[in-house]
Amino acid sequence: MRILCNLPLECFDDRKNLRGVELCTFGPTDRMLVDGVHFPFDVAFDPSRGTIDELLAALPNGFEPDLVMLWWPDQEPLPAGLQHCPVPVVGVVSDYNLTLPTTTRLHPFFDVLLCDRAGVDLFEKLGFPDVRYFCQYTWKRPFHLRHPELLRPIDVAFAGNLNPAVQRDRAPWIARICGLESHGVRTAIHQGVQGRAYGDLLGRARIGFNLAIRGEMNLRAFEVPAAGALLLMEDSNLEVREFFEPDEECVLYGDDDFEAIVLALLRDEPRRRRIAAAGHRRVQSHSLGNRMPSLLELLAKPGPGRTRGDEVTALIGRAEAILTTWAAPEACAAAAMAAVRRAPNDARALNVLAVATLRWRQHAGGQDALALLQRASAADPTFLPPVWNLAQLLQGSDRADLHLAAADEALRRAHSAQNQEALTGPMLPFGFSVAAVDWSRGLQHAVRLQQPRLAANALRLERLPLRPPVAATSR
Repeated sequence: MRILCNLPLECFDDRKNLRGVELCTFGPTDRMLVDGVHFPFDVAFDPSRGTIDELLAALPNGFEPDLVMLWWPDQEPLPAGLQHCPVPVVGVVSDYNLTLPTTTRLHPFFDVLLCDRAGVDLFEKLGFPDVRYFCQYTWKRPFHLRHPELLRPIDVAFAGNLNPAVQRDRAPWIARICGLESHGVRTAIHQGVQGRAYGDLLGRARIGFNLAIRGEMNLRAFEVPAAGALLLMEDSNLEVREFFEPDEECVLYGDDDFEAIVLALLRDEPRRRRIAAAGHRRVQSHSLGNRMPSLLELLAKPGPGRTRGDEVTALIGRAEAILTTWAAPEACAAAAMAAVRRAPNDARALNVLAVATLRWRQHAGGQDALALLQRASAADPTFLPPVWNLAQLLQGSDRADLHLAAADEALRRAHSAQNQEALTGPMLPFGFSVAAVDWSRGLQHAVRLQQPRLAANALRLERLPLRPPVAATSR
């Protein structure tokens, strides 16, 4: 199968190991930097500024893709006109727990959407026509090497995002790991460790702690055993038992037995080594190359195909999703302008242009954004995002009356919402603040239960900054 892809899959495995695949990758020349290593693309192309037709025209002679595979559309911009792509398009979505408000209108682009188990039902309820389970993560062959057992001075190690807004569920567990030091356990907790340094950290550990944010098999679930450490995973994980046999190839912990399990493993070194070695053997079968045949089999199954004909939603969906990617602010504004030109009175288009204007021009664009939000609020009296954004812009201003009126109207719209369409769209503040993450989680909960009014419980007006836009923080 010939696959055109926006991710250099060789960051996970050598191309020669990708059985059954002829791969062609695309992206800007200064990307992709993965774990500190630059992986070049086959075709230099900026999807935030170019169209799918321009991309297809730039492909090497003789390469005609069977499908386009686009990873992480909330992190990587989608090319313009993707809804008209002449070959099937597959999307791979990951951090929807953080970016759901700006990724709900991507269904016109994808014939198939791949996500973790928890996401299948969610995106089906959001109207995506064909959602399939696929574990998108694995270990990276260049970085994760097994160290000799005698060179493992760390008892329990963890390296990952410690942002308290994003990883709030992880914080108490990190505290419990640190608490093990009172029992003589040697622990190592790090953030920002990448590449070989990260692989070396896991390679020097006897146990690698993991807690997935969505109950998924994340990167760490494969990286720990690939480095030869014992994988310690939460017992509520939805996927781990499909990949490793508990107590034979990994160990699962719960809220009531975490410390006891760790101490027992460290006291019984032969058992710990046996499980770690079995996990290391098993993870070899989970390399990207070894899993490629099952992915191709999954993608070969026929489906209903992408939603056709909704040009306005496609333009708005691209403009909303591009806001959380690496795209330059002016490219975000151009995507939003394309939506407004097509639908000048659409509240969704006006709202995304207002937010893009703030990201591009920041405070200098405040008055223009204010006018756009006022138009959007009037254009659809049920649509929440523009009136919420009005409240944020006016907070701290000398028009307290307008701020309070907008805040009251935002709460009214949230509590009276009849469907998720009334709730979804970019909302201030930018980035991954506590308030933004709360809203994304609240929206997810409301969609899962098909009770949109429940999302109102996640609105935290008093927790937002007095002034809009700030740069996005780490996921």
